[in-house]
Amino acid sequence: MKILYWLSITLITGWLISCTMFSPVPVDSQNKYVLNTLPHVQVKKSQRRMTLSVARPDSRAPYRTKQIAYSTQPYQIAYFAKNSWVSYPAEMLHALMIQSLQNTHYFHAVIGPSMSGEYDYSLNTQLESLLQDYTHRPGMLRLTVRAEIVRVSTNKIIATKQFVITEPIAQPSPYSGVTAANRATAEMLQQLTQFCLNTI
Repeated sequence: MKILYWLSITLITGWLISCTMFSPVPVDSQNKYVLNTLPHVQVKKSQRRMTLSVARPDSRAPYRTKQIAYSTQPYQIAYFAKNSWVSYPAEMLHALMIQSLQNTHYFHAVIGPSMSGEYDYSLNTQLESLLQDYTHRPGMLRLTVRAEIVRVSTNKIIATKQFVITEPIAQPSPYSGVTAANRATAEMLQQLTQFCLNTI
């Protein structure tokens, strides 16, 4: 009987170890999202060879994170637990700003801060809000970006503008909010690009 007992214990232990060794590797359950929507922009030729440097956007404190921000009551900001951006929102917006301005073919070059060379104007921006706002129904995505254009030769700000974009959120869910954020991003980029074309 003792032999049968210890044989059973050995078999069960071996089975448990084999199950542990060959069980699936845990998968990250985090849903990750991108901002990647570009607008249709006006193609406008310029008679001057101008280079525009697009600085990396600054961000207000609540948005210096990959977490997706939302609000369900006034004066409150929370973050979704299992949903996030693949990168910092300001970094994704920066790449889209450069691409949108390049697509106009108005500038001799549109460069980022990592590229060397002289430039004539600088575009500085700040991400002030990127929030899924559920304090009202339907929910609204609120995107706010402040921009300024600097003439490098004089180091003077020649124009500033704040872009406030709202888009309805179809359903109270992170994914619906992300979809609205992409629509809002395209609209903001279109307005920002037109602002640059009209100013420079």
